[in-house]
Amino acid sequence: MVSDGPWIQLFIDVPRETWERSVDFWTAATGWAASEPRGERGQFVTLVPADGPGWVKLQAVDGPPRLHLDLDDPDRAGATRRSVCLGASPQWEYEGVPVMRSPGGLFFCHTVEAPGRIDRGDPLRVLDQVCIDIPARLWESETAFWAELLQRPLTKGREPEFAFLDGGAALRVLLQRLDDESGEVRAHPDFAVADREAETRRHVALGADVEGVFPWWTVLRAPDGHVYCLTERDPATGRVRRAPSS
Repeated sequence: MVSDGPWIQLFIDVPRETWERSVDFWTAATGWAASEPRGERGQFVTLVPADGPGWVKLQAVDGPPRLHLDLDDPDRAGATRRSVCLGASPQWEYEGVPVMRSPGGLFFCHTVEAPGRIDRGDPLRVLDQVCIDIPARLWESETAFWAELLQRPLTKGREPEFAFLDGGAALRVLLQRLDDESGEVRAHPDFAVADREAETRRHVALGADVEGVFPWWTVLRAPDGHVYCLTERDPATGRVRRAPSS
């Protein structure tokens, strides 16, 4: 049985100047409605699926596009201490929420919202995976950190540069070893799609640009600058379902 570990919420942090366009794009791309804005500056929205709690959120930030994770645990203080023992670094607090960085530099927060499950009711698409992109020099330490922190087994991927931390009913985590030795750890979102070519055309019509086409995935760039992927995985299960597109 796969352990889900903490419930993960995926935060797509977008430049404040692109906020309205970003909300329009990501609601259309996912097919989910945006909640009412919240926060002292209206800087947060949740993308709400048809069933169950939302796990993808948008935040307006003063800076370039990035992505961070919220890890839900009812014992937030204990979870924070544990992440520090594993090598995370506290950065600041926002309304009592500890903002942390992994040993390789990826931001995450410790939160206390109730756990849920991924809604896989849409047969065409679902944003159900985060890919943590790790420079080669940090690969061993960073994969060990996330496996321990998320309490999920580490599984090798089809290619040597990939590994998985499967979460069962929760957000899937893909780890990718980058050829580039420089820089910090970063992350991007992945969709599971039923028809990659048709979905690519749809995203381009929404304003995305195609960055690259590979056997098992297509890389796109959203109008707000976020890079993300459409992958050859079944939206109903999250698993690779067939031979890749030619």
